[in-house]
Amino acid sequence: MMFLKNALRFLALASLLALIAGCGGDTYDSYVYPDKLELDDPIALGQFPSLQACREASLAKLKELNAESAGDYVCGQNCHDHACQSAQK
Repeated sequence: MMFLKNALRFLALASLLALIAGCGGDTYDSYVYPDKLELDDPIALGQFPSLQACREASLAKLKELNAESAGDYVCGQNCHDHACQSAQK
């Protein structure tokens, strides 16, 4: 339960930082796949100001879902309407 509270706090802080960062540079959108064999319906976690923040939030979500080995994620750089300039892990 404590992990869930910490993960939610982290996500809230990361979201706030993303809002503060605004349009001043690259942004990264997190897409989490609870089942890496089923890539049709990702969980969109939102936009983050850095690749590192996106990675941390994505991994925290996979851990929350108990899908660390079964799931996957991608951080898309400068996404608009789900089309991203690049995608990284």
